[in-house]
Amino acid sequence: MERGNKEKILEMIKAIETKNLEMEEYISDLSILSRNDMLKEITRDIINNNSLLQELRGTEDKIISTEKTEKSSFDYIIEGYINKIQKDPHKRVIFLREFLELFQNRISEDDKKVILKSLKDEKNDDKLRERMVSLANVFKLNL
Repeated sequence: MERGNKEKILEMIKAIETKNLEMEEYISDLSILSRNDMLKEITRDIINNNSLLQELRGTEDKIISTEKTEKSSFDYIIEGYINKIQKDPHKRVIFLREFLELFQNRISEDDKKVILKSLKDEKNDDKLRERMVSLANVFKLNL
């Protein structure tokens, strides 16, 4: 082989190695969800986007009355509202009103206004989640 061809081949190999390193760095920087997180997200999406589940969520009848199921239902519903708020923060009050409507007649309209006022000013999503869970437990939200 000629010396020029060898140099070109070596340059091509170096270029390939450089691209491989760039791809490895890019892939390592990607955020890939764990299996459990992915399952939680899929379940949350199913609950939020399924019209039948949305209708059932608004009824007073309990389908499954185990406490564990209730708590996980609260978590998924509250996570759904938190995700909506994170995606569209300018619609925060609308989403919080939707959440408070789940309580139907358990909370008076005046109390809903006071609760809404306190929730809309909460900037920390974790504290907002805690307060929403607390409301669901205190007012016995039935799904």
